[in-house]
Amino acid sequence: MKPTLLNRQLAAYFDTHLPEVRHCSPNTIESYEDAFRLLFDFMQEKQGIPHYKVQYKDFTPALLEDFTLWLTREHNYSGASVKARLSALTSFMKYASRREMAALHAFTVVAGAEKPKVTHMPFPYFTLQEMRILLRLPNPDKKTEKRDLVLLSLFYESGARAQELCNIKVGDVRFGPTTKVRLFGKGNKAREVPISNDVANLVRYHLKENELDGKRNEPLFLSQLGGKMTTACVRNLVDKYVSKAREANPKLFTEPKYSPHSFRHSKAVHMVESGTQLIYIRDFLGHVSVQSTEVYARIGQSAVTKMLTERGKSAAQPPEPVEKNENGKYPNFLERSKRK
Repeated sequence: MKPTLLNRQLAAYFDTHLPEVRHCSPNTIESYEDAFRLLFDFMQEKQGIPHYKVQYKDFTPALLEDFTLWLTREHNYSGASVKARLSALTSFMKYASRREMAALHAFTVVAGAEKPKVTHMPFPYFTLQEMRILLRLPNPDKKTEKRDLVLLSLFYESGARAQELCNIKVGDVRFGPTTKVRLFGKGNKAREVPISNDVANLVRYHLKENELDGKRNEPLFLSQLGGKMTTACVRNLVDKYVSKAREANPKLFTEPKYSPHSFRHSKAVHMVESGTQLIYIRDFLGHVSVQSTEVYARIGQSAVTKMLTERGKSAAQPPEPVEKNENGKYPNFLERSKRK
């Protein structure tokens, strides 16, 4: 089936314009791709339109409003997350409208869509007790949950962003007296962060179990389909284990919603609670300015007295001994990106 004009332009946008003309970082491209995966999911689920039939004329004010509500109500996206996805759609429509008159009306609709108000509420994070509960939930006797145990432990221990975690390759882990993991953040800036011996041993275990030793350019974590892990996969894992934790511990996990970024927030708050200076937390998280890090001090200081007894303990613990064509779920260029 011949792809629509929108799909042809979208493929050129991701394959050529973003990486070769705008020189966007892989992280930026991945965030834009995530917006379109969500859009195609919505179009299929709520409009009955598969991705290869989506056209510019389908974009109406009512559709954009329904898409925004779908993200908020059915996927619990925050105002900031919804706004970011709409911005990604607007960026593409602007690109397309400069090349095809057919895209001009769609650009006007998307650019004029009502953006949710972003309120700067205290961010959701896990207490040290809650984090320990979460990291004990994966069952090391199950293959996929072995991976989940290592992934979530490293996610917390490194303070990585979700995309940084997905981008880790085997060669980015440097074992030694102090094991370090290299992360590539915003603007493709690299930093190295130390991890505890417990988590380093988990990673060693993961490499051996999956025959990854020496395969420096292979992704450290793969999805269940064998492709590179995506932020959507990480988001699903966080949702899965938070739901399990809430069910078993109804008096804990009291925030209305958590996200993958809650792991990063939690690590930063726990560092403040253990007495780590903000300038070191800034470098650990890869913030440009210490002002971005000060919010953790305001949150963390309220629990310092209670949590000082936990100083120096790691939440992570080692385990107990013991598939595309044009008619697929997403367009080919998005499917290819998941396998890179």
